[in-house]
Amino acid sequence: MTAKEYIEQRLEGMKDKSIEPNMKLADFIFASIMSKKFRKYSVNPATNDTVRKAIELNIGNNEPIKIAIPFGTYKLWRLEESPEPDWAELFTMIYYAYWLKPITTVYEPGVWFDFCGDDAILELMNNIPEVDTERYKKVFRELINFMGRYLPENFKYTLSPVGERYSSREEFLADLNEKIKTLEQNGGITLTERDIEMMRFNIIPKADTETDFKKNRVLHDAYMAVSKRRAHHKRPDKILISATPFGDRTSIPLGTTKASVVKFQTGAGVLKRNNDSFVEYIYSPSQLEGGKFQWEDIQIEGLTGKNFSRIRIA
Repeated sequence: MTAKEYIEQRLEGMKDKSIEPNMKLADFIFASIMSKKFRKYSVNPATNDTVRKAIELNIGNNEPIKIAIPFGTYKLWRLEESPEPDWAELFTMIYYAYWLKPITTVYEPGVWFDFCGDDAILELMNNIPEVDTERYKKVFRELINFMGRYLPENFKYTLSPVGERYSSREEFLADLNEKIKTLEQNGGITLTERDIEMMRFNIIPKADTETDFKKNRVLHDAYMAVSKRRAHHKRPDKILISATPFGDRTSIPLGTTKASVVKFQTGAGVLKRNNDSFVEYIYSPSQLEGGKFQWEDIQIEGLTGKNFSRIRIA
């Protein structure tokens, strides 16, 4: 089997297959969402309650089961794939589609999966040029459109960047500056070595300029509090997911592929041979540096962008 054949097989497998649930609808949907086949970590009791309430709200309103994942709307500058999405984003979308597909077969309103993009702060906080962020969003939406060829009709992916929820850049900056003042009035922020390590990982260095880590952390925390961010995804009818656990937060730590927990925006997609088949991986920059790969040319109709003409094979 070639890489092209494997990926096309995975795409075709996302289509509807009828299921006869042997339990109540809400219980079946809950069991599907909390499936240990896809979930990478345990969840706390509060998460179980939050998920059940969201399911019941959506069923009661005859609306799609709403899933949301906040994420950085960029491709890590350390990767040669930057600034566009690559196979990592595609593999993640396929993984989530298989996770949620059983719901679409038994619940007519289906599933709405929203990628809640953190875009508006990237140039200020990580030195990512706006043109790169716009390019990432454009190709990401093209990828969503491509996925629509294979997804069940009642399964919808969307991208909802924070910056597009404001009427103008000026409105966003006014909101951000207000939150910065509030943080400073309340005594500022705490800064750990882990915080600094993550900043060094994500921030594009500027020549002859030292990064002000404290200022950067203030920007981050102020951005987390802007009025049109959390209000969009932190709602009782939405189920939050993440790649890895976030302390006591009520998000489901799902990983990004069957074999990976690396965030798709900070890693690159790799296929690893498994007999006559493959397994999808997302490799971090350090894994890429230490790995041995062969590049294989590939062409799948409808996939656009600079990163979809070849793929790493491990």
